[in-house]
Amino acid sequence: MPHPNDKRTITELVSDAVNQFSKLIRNEVAIARAELAAKASEAATGVGLLMGGALLLIPPMVLLLMALAAWLVELGLRASLSNLIAGALGLVVSAVLAWVGMTKLKPEHLKPKRTLNELERDVAAVKELT
Repeated sequence: MPHPNDKRTITELVSDAVNQFSKLIRNEVAIARAELAAKASEAATGVGLLMGGALLLIPPMVLLLMALAAWLVELGLRASLSNLIAGALGLVVSAVLAWVGMTKLKPEHLKPKRTLNELERDVAAVKELT
């Protein structure tokens, strides 16, 4: 509803609306850039932690698996079966760690949710005005 004291012409009102919409889009793009930078930083942190954890896990994991295989041999299993069981356990642990790291890198997790919601609201507001 127009303000009764507003003496602007239709052309001026349309021009103001276009200028405001342009400024809104620029602001949304700036917010999207900031959010994407934060998500990229989060992804880089996830990758770094995954790689660091994998590297630091190798020596103790080898020792634990060797100890498990030796213990299974002491229990009466053949050495080949003991090594197979220990290797399978190591594979399961590695798979779990990889899965946790990959969940940090999923597109749904990295998507700029706040910016997309704001853009949807902006589009809805523009559709209401037109």
